[in-house]
Amino acid sequence: MQINELLRLTEWFDENIIENQIPQKYSALHSKMNQNIRRNGQALVPFEQEKINLFEVIKDINFQNLSLEQMKFLESLEIIDLLGKNGVEQIEKILIENNLDIATATSKIKEFSNTISRAQATITKLQTTLLESFEIEESDEIQNNQVLMRVYFQNDVAIENLTDFKKLSATWYDIGRGIAMAQDKSPEDFNIIGAKKGSIIIEMAVVVGLATSVSKILLESLKVADRFINVLKQVEELKALKLGNKKLVSDLKKEAEKERDEGTQIILNSAIEDLQLNAEQNGDKITALDKSIKKLIGFTQNGGVVDFVQPNESEEEDENNEIREEIQKLKTNISEIRLIENKIKLLENKITKDKN
Repeated sequence: MQINELLRLTEWFDENIIENQIPQKYSALHSKMNQNIRRNGQALVPFEQEKINLFEVIKDINFQNLSLEQMKFLESLEIIDLLGKNGVEQIEKILIENNLDIATATSKIKEFSNTISRAQATITKLQTTLLESFEIEESDEIQNNQVLMRVYFQNDVAIENLTDFKKLSATWYDIGRGIAMAQDKSPEDFNIIGAKKGSIIIEMAVVVGLATSVSKILLESLKVADRFINVLKQVEELKALKLGNKKLVSDLKKEAEKERDEGTQIILNSAIEDLQLNAEQNGDKITALDKSIKKLIGFTQNGGVVDFVQPNESEEEDENNEIREEIQKLKTNISEIRLIENKIKLLENKITKDKN
């Protein structure tokens, strides 16, 4: 993770966690519940208001504007499941399952409160160190008209040897060439500025317009996947009902497969419309774009991941309005991508649970 990216995460934590007084509200709920453990026959001390106060501030917190590396850092602090709708559901589950065992429920809420407090201490220390030790400026490698894009080569598209490297380099050349060509740019506008080990991650400084196109393709492909998985969920629900209507199940499966098979053409049509390409005048561009879309979808379906670090809002009054608009489109696409990714995970977990 870049220093700027890490600093922005500390700012996100300040705005979402500290300003909403989430550590204090977790602590207040635990404190009020704790009064009930040694009450010596006295009436229970109600803690409904403390629970409501906590839910009000955590329920709408989301991670849609964060990069995957920022999310991983929050996961290492173990706080992701304590915020947003997941946090509300976890607390409700604890209170319901242990409604007759207040000591156990209180102990678990205390664990949550302590985790949030430790995260706050870590983030505060990190922010202080960063601001004292570094002059925080945007990297010279990322220009005002560029965005940092990360490509994760993992799972079935991992790079383990030179043969993999050659094959996947060619894949990404075709991906970059098609998207760039459609906008009268070149593959050189995808500038490689770094790489990381483990599951190999390539970092690129990419012209904003190209990054927006990549994000839109990823978003549209997720929409197709979402519809595909939704139909599969209906199939599993029908099987669970044991109605014996095999034809209906078969028809639904065919509908799902048709949705998936036609998805690439839908995505291509959407890209052609967005980029205002004409089939008669821009046939070569459309052909290259079609190839690019197919390879990008194939890359992600085989476990590869593409992510973006959202740029800061520019304070320069003379910045190109077109760039501003593209950045806003990119941010919107990233937020929608996060929403659909989370929805798909829930659907996949539901299907797996139903099968078992």
